[in-house]
Amino acid sequence: ASVDVEGPVYIRIGSGREDKVFPDGTPFPLGKIRILSDEGDDVALLAHGFVLGRVIEAAKRLKAEGIKAKVVEVATIKPLDREGLVAVLRATGCAVTVEDHTIINGLGSAVAEVIAENVPAHLIRLGLQDVYGESGFPEELLDAYGMRIEDIVSAAKKAVAHKKL
Repeated sequence: ASVDVEGPVYIRIGSGREDKVFPDGTPFPLGKIRILSDEGDDVALLAHGFVLGRVIEAAKRLKAEGIKAKVVEVATIKPLDREGLVAVLRATGCAVTVEDHTIINGLGSAVAEVIAENVPAHLIRLGLQDVYGESGFPEELLDAYGMRIEDIVSAAKKAVAHKKL
């Protein structure tokens, strides 16, 4: 998709140790979200890249506890699929973003803007808070910065509980 874009493009490439979520050769539509799993409308789990495998596993654990999650891949933040996100957020009323970098000016911020301008929904952003990151193996860093599968499950439960207030 990036070959077809006129202008600058930023591509993040993982270490190769991430969970394989898509078969080789899967196209990534520019500016469109993809619903990877749609168990129901209790909560939306929004992510991209390295953390998607953890998010998918978290959704399975939530399902076992009776919480039905939509797993949504947001592969591009600019252009952002605002229309698609609004539809998901209207359906669920709450969301958790999970991103393997700072929550500032990333996916969580973009989703917060969509919520502020379009739909009332509760949002929890998982990622590096306003701190300087450290170096290390990706899996260890995700664990250290609150992106374990258990952390995602806990955040989803909090989002659903907040929705019921």
